[in-house]
Amino acid sequence: MSSLDTLASQTPQELRVKLMQHFGIAKEYEKNPGMISITYYCLMYIANEGLKLQKDKQFVSNVLDYLEATKRANPNDEIIKSMATGQATIEELISVLVTETNEAEYEESKTPEQLRLLMRKHYTVGGLADILSVFGSVKDDFLTLGKIAKSRAVAIFRELKSGASNNTAAKKPPDSNTDTGAHGISSEMSSSSSAKNFHNQTGRNQDIPFDVIAQAQKLFRYANSALEHEDISTAMQSGEEALELLRPYRH
Repeated sequence: MSSLDTLASQTPQELRVKLMQHFGIAKEYEKNPGMISITYYCLMYIANEGLKLQKDKQFVSNVLDYLEATKRANPNDEIIKSMATGQATIEELISVLVTETNEAEYEESKTPEQLRLLMRKHYTVGGLADILSVFGSVKDDFLTLGKIAKSRAVAIFRELKSGASNNTAAKKPPDSNTDTGAHGISSEMSSSSSAKNFHNQTGRNQDIPFDVIAQAQKLFRYANSALEHEDISTAMQSGEEALELLRPYRH
């Protein structure tokens, strides 16, 4: 059993469900010596959550010992040495993973294994967004990305559990027959397996560039996910940005 596995087994019961995801991310990045800094900040987040509980001091002490040992073993790691660099690195990693998941979501069909990989990436984005809290207040953009990623990961998990591996598009909500508003447009777009399909199926506005359709689709998906979390401000902002992109092409 690795030291991370040992620490995970010592997690207080009250935090076990919440922190298993972050232990998983830490263990994954520990495999790559060049990414040990990500593991380091995962454990820093875990220590902070343990301190908030104010119950199992031994668990927190063991996590802090791991952090100190990691720092001693990597004295020249600038990401570990500088919190500012650590924050920038994790934000960049989140951005890269979000780009990858967005591209994967546009694929028309996915095998169960591809779905599982996509789900893990979404969970990683959500977990890394949590970890940003060790640097202070998390930027709104990353809070939103984290919420969306977690929501999508849960949706994929349910699809896999139900065996619905041939259709990864979001299910259309019951009230999606409305023709106005970001929610209605988002539902129509997400029911298509890709931005390209939506573009081809529309009988008008054939001159809209594909990249504009793709960006608008992503923004509406953000708006829809924000609504699921009752984040009205983010939903409105994302919807308005998408509409602004599309407005020049309206006939």
